[in-house]
Amino acid sequence: MVQRGLKGGQLRLLTKKEARDIHLASLEVLEEVGMRSPSEKILKVFEEAGAEIDRKDRRVRIPQHLVEESIRKAPKEIVFCGRNPKHNILLEDGRIYFGLGGTPVPYIRDVETGEIRRPTKKDMAEATRIGDALPNIKFLMSIAGAFDVPYQAEYLHEFEALFNNTEKPILYSCPGTYAAQKVLEMASTIVGGMDKLMKRPILTLYAETVTPLAFSSTNENIIEFAKAGVPFTNGPMPMLGGTAPMTLSGAGVVSNCENLATLTLSQLVNPHAPVIYTCWATAMDPVTSRCSYGAPEFALGTSVLNATMAHYYGLPSYGFGGCSDSKLPDAQAGAEVMMNSMMAGLCGVNLIHDCGYLAGGSIGSIEMAVICDEIIGMVSRIVEGVEVNDETLAVDVIRAVGPEGHFMSQKHTLKHLEKELFFPKLFDRTSEVTWAKAGKKDLRDVAKEKARKILKEHFPEPLPKDVERRLAQIVKEAEAELLKKA
Repeated sequence: MVQRGLKGGQLRLLTKKEARDIHLASLEVLEEVGMRSPSEKILKVFEEAGAEIDRKDRRVRIPQHLVEESIRKAPKEIVFCGRNPKHNILLEDGRIYFGLGGTPVPYIRDVETGEIRRPTKKDMAEATRIGDALPNIKFLMSIAGAFDVPYQAEYLHEFEALFNNTEKPILYSCPGTYAAQKVLEMASTIVGGMDKLMKRPILTLYAETVTPLAFSSTNENIIEFAKAGVPFTNGPMPMLGGTAPMTLSGAGVVSNCENLATLTLSQLVNPHAPVIYTCWATAMDPVTSRCSYGAPEFALGTSVLNATMAHYYGLPSYGFGGCSDSKLPDAQAGAEVMMNSMMAGLCGVNLIHDCGYLAGGSIGSIEMAVICDEIIGMVSRIVEGVEVNDETLAVDVIRAVGPEGHFMSQKHTLKHLEKELFFPKLFDRTSEVTWAKAGKKDLRDVAKEKARKILKEHFPEPLPKDVERRLAQIVKEAEAELLKKA
């Protein structure tokens, strides 16, 4: 059982030649400049493959043939699984799926009070249930974080909240070797063993290199996931004029280098290990020095560049769609989310994340997540496009109705009504009088009501009790070990 998402990719703003130019520039940089790595384990993998290692500078220079061989080995399709198989999704060229949130968010907007506060493990569990219920959300990250637990074990607690509160595929972080091993143990407990996890990956690792051109010691998690045959994606965030050249294509080269380096690392560890490609170039606001999620350059850099290069390599891709710089679920948020989501969908980015993020990814909002779900429905309808065939051209129906007639009583109308039209669940299309009689509710009011209803009524199928207990035990034991080392 697998879902095939809508086929995006109708928008191509870069040519194949331009993609090749970015590729060749990236190979040149990787071979001549290389990547710095504080991790001896990562350096050793490259050294054994014949790459040039400068231990004084902790630098690896990666020959072109290693990179190109690794690209050829990486799988071109991935089935990303939920613990309920009905949520399995196929990642292949152009098929789009939207996901809730991203990595741990330092603040959350309380759905009841509107207060901005630090999130808890309970918030993360509730946010995950929201994502599990929203029909247009196909995979789960988070719009919260577990900041009420010891920070050393934070990611393990967050994975526990994710595993217990969704049946959909999970994409999340677990930095370093130990955390990666423990998360893989948790996931294998759910599916019945590591061999089954490789065949049915219910999670994907989100890793981050250090831009520009450096591995982190936490990137040893890529090695663990590659050995297990479980997918990962790497998310570099080069900012124009900050951590990257002041051009989108130059920033694209930096980002592409980091992703080709992590891809190569995974293939050297385990040939044909699944990789989800990412090429992001982001915009640094020159006034605030912050990364602007609402900038048009952000959409170009995380959708156009990303989808173009993923298509060039024939690899599944991961990008942005549902985030805004606004601090509230307001008009600015709606405009920026629509821009980013539409660009990602039309460009054909496979996994589109950040739905429900505000303030450039520093505030999570359940209301915004619910609004994003509505926007995704609209974007999906546009990406679906216009179907042209004898049935939809409807010449016979037009002939039957004739001049000055109407089509409301035609069977053809009823047959195509639901398929052809998008019906909003939140956005109001009623008259001003009807709206006033219903209480003059704005979009935030409606979104809040829907969120409350979901939290009251929606509970995913729980894990078996013995599995639930085992996950809790793994987290408890790992936390004790980590605190002992602290």
